[in-house]
Amino acid sequence: MVSWIIEGELAVSPRPGYVPGEEGAVPLAAVEAWVARTREAGVRSVICLLGDDQLPLYAAALPEGLLARYRTSGFEVAHHGVRDGMAEPFTRAQLDDAWASFRRLPKPVLVHCSAGHDRTGRVVRHILGRLEGERGR
Repeated sequence: MVSWIIEGELAVSPRPGYVPGEEGAVPLAAVEAWVARTREAGVRSVICLLGDDQLPLYAAALPEGLLARYRTSGFEVAHHGVRDGMAEPFTRAQLDDAWASFRRLPKPVLVHCSAGHDRTGRVVRHILGRLEGERGR
C-alpha cells in the first residue's frame, strides 16, 4: 500500500510481502503484487532501507535479489540498508546520503524499510526537513 507524504513526489510503504510478526521467506507473488501496486501509483524510484538481515527473505523467490527485481521492473533504485531494530539506525552522513538519493532519483520516490515506519520515518523526516529548508529560502 503506497501512502503519499507529498503527492506525486514522496511516498512510503511497507516492503513487499510484509506481514506483522515473525519474518519468513517472501513468495514471488507477493513481490509481483507489490511491484504492480507501486507502478500503478505512479512511483518511478525506490529508496530501499532493508539491511542484510532482511534482504535474504527474498533469496528463494528472487535469485537475482530484491533490488535487481526493482530495477528490472522499471524502477530507479537507491539502497541505504541498515539492520532492523536499531535504536539509532542512521548516522547524519547516512541520512544525508539518503537525501542525495532522493534529490537525484526521478520522482515520485517511494521510501521503504520493513513495516514502513521506523527507519522509513527517520529518512522521510530528514527529507522533509531538507525540502522545507530549500523551499523556505
